[in-house]
Amino acid sequence: MGRVLKVVHVGLGPIGQGIARLVLQTAGLKVVGAADLAPDKAGKDLGVVLGLPSRLRVKVAGDLAKFVRKTRADVAILSTTSSVRDVKPQVAALLQKGINVITTCEELAFPTPVRQSAFKELDRLARKKKVSLLATGVNPGFAMDSLAVALTAPCAQVNRVSVTRVVDAATRRLPLQRKVGAGLNINQFRRAITEGSVRHVGLLESAHMIAAALGWKLDRVEETIEPAIAPRDLDTEHLRIPAGAAAGVKQYARGYRKDDLIVSLDLQMYVGAESPRDHILIDGAPPIDMTIAGGVAGDLATAALVVNSIPKLMSARAGLLTMTDLSLVHRFNAAELKTLPAKKK
Repeated sequence: MGRVLKVVHVGLGPIGQGIARLVLQTAGLKVVGAADLAPDKAGKDLGVVLGLPSRLRVKVAGDLAKFVRKTRADVAILSTTSSVRDVKPQVAALLQKGINVITTCEELAFPTPVRQSAFKELDRLARKKKVSLLATGVNPGFAMDSLAVALTAPCAQVNRVSVTRVVDAATRRLPLQRKVGAGLNINQFRRAITEGSVRHVGLLESAHMIAAALGWKLDRVEETIEPAIAPRDLDTEHLRIPAGAAAGVKQYARGYRKDDLIVSLDLQMYVGAESPRDHILIDGAPPIDMTIAGGVAGDLATAALVVNSIPKLMSARAGLLTMTDLSLVHRFNAAELKTLPAKKK
């Protein structure tokens, strides 16, 4: 039998549960613990929480601090929040225990200028404990950043990177539909934008990741958000959206070097979006023009990216990493675990 990595899960919302199910199906990984503060999950067997036909004999802990103190694992998968400020103490506690961490926290995907201090602090702690920290998912983490960077590999010159992602939010989970403001009237939508409760988190991180990978210094990044208006009454499994209300968001990030637009990211995520797709255009020599018809499926892709990144994280240097720091991530191959180093540098 090859090497088996011990995995714990912190956060068992829809994304956390999807990741946990995939880990359970992956040879070379073993779930040894789980935690979630929600009363409807804490104290239950993980198999019950995941809706599996049998119990796993892994009890979901409701006290995170106590859980971390007792945890012995190779990797912790943290799926709790999009905010660096909120996730930082959770990440730090796991790193302090000498556990490698993969998180779906979007704001940790790349160190934007306003969050440099928190990134440096977590990086120092991870290096001290000789473990690694990575934030990833389908977006940010792949569809609008690291995939675009990978597509520049055959280019002798790159002048601009443009990415468009169109997602029909009707096919996604309720929390995402609420995050993009589906069903709000326009006044409610604009208030939610001001409060920061409606938006896709990660577009700025993606812009900075692309620029940094290509050695570009962005002088400014501009982000705009506007509602996608429902042209007629729309229904999802979870919501009724009246005509004229917000069906979701149209969100844009523009990265400039002096007055030159060099990174352009367009995200359209709303109920009823037509022709879902991921389109990447590299203005370079040679130019690259790639479209994934239908787009990369969100929730399953996020779970797969987290799981498939584990071997690369385990073999990477210690510290806080981004997807562009890892060697090429691909479908999980348990044979890779045999070659993992005993200790990180």
